[in-house]
Amino acid sequence: MRILKLDGLRGIFSLMIVFFHYDPRILPNFLGENFIVRQSWIFVEFFFVLSGYVISFNYSKIETIEVLKTFVKKRFIRLYPLLLFSTLLFFLFESFSNVFLINHINSPESVGSLFYKTIDTLFLTNSTPIFGNGGGMNGPSWSISSEMISYLVFGVIIFIFQPKYRSLIFIFIVLLSGFFQFTLGDLDLDLSFLRGTLSFSLGVLLYKIINLKFRVPNYFELIIPIIVIWSMYLINLESEFNKIHKIITINFVFFVSIGILLKTNGFISKFLEKGFIQYLGKISYSIYLNHLIIITIFSRSIFSLMKIDQTIISQLLVFIISIVLVLFYSNFTFKNIEFKIGRFLKNILLTKPT
Repeated sequence: MRILKLDGLRGIFSLMIVFFHYDPRILPNFLGENFIVRQSWIFVEFFFVLSGYVISFNYSKIETIEVLKTFVKKRFIRLYPLLLFSTLLFFLFESFSNVFLINHINSPESVGSLFYKTIDTLFLTNSTPIFGNGGGMNGPSWSISSEMISYLVFGVIIFIFQPKYRSLIFIFIVLLSGFFQFTLGDLDLDLSFLRGTLSFSLGVLLYKIINLKFRVPNYFELIIPIIVIWSMYLINLESEFNKIHKIITINFVFFVSIGILLKTNGFISKFLEKGFIQYLGKISYSIYLNHLIIITIFSRSIFSLMKIDQTIISQLLVFIISIVLVLFYSNFTFKNIEFKIGRFLKNILLTKPT
């Protein structure tokens, strides 16, 4: 079951991730240096919290090994086709650039190094230190690794533990993930999967709370943009509170925001259910994994290869066209990679023998 307004919010926040990854050096200052744009990385945490809630909503019972296997297969089918396609495409692009366009690369890498990063991504380990700390191929893909790890942890817990113990287990995971991020964060270890397990577990706990019967006035929706923007501003201040805020508080901001939306039906809810916003939500996964290669190729072609002068007008025009290209391309991959290949894999992996 889908919750339309949360899909809409996912779509808007996926665009914010695009803005975050867009090179600020080729944006007008009022955009490139804007704290809302520069701190939009926080919306990855929103995706994790939302995912924890939605998965709990749809998979509250996993009573047999077969059901657990089916759960893992479904999540793999949902995530992997586009991950494979976008990773291989990014590898080809980076290999070509590092061989033939090396003068336009800030930090050149060998094809061997790029291949190693690709393997790290395709093995879904690039949010862990198993293959090192390279982060994998295609920057945003680390979160897919973290997401899959969270799915596995969730499935095993729901299968093994009785319902009365599950909340305590997920509270423990939140605390443990936060502790390790605090204590090991300065080490040269890629522990970004902990971002996912913490946020995802909070989403699971949110599902438990939302099932309780209580009312929230519709005007509480106005709190959501206020606390989200205020949180981004606090990160921008670089205060001593930042480490706690980045690891813990920001997750509770999304915890509260999603909780409010689930209990209200005000102006923001209705806006998020509008047609174009729903369209963004539908293709949000494609937007998330596709955008980096599009905005890199297009902006690099215009300003680096073609030597177009950077003015406010040209920067804005390239930025707008880049976003449009991301949307068109993401619509294509949604239909042809996510949907068609996903359906093909379902027929292979999920069809029961007669």
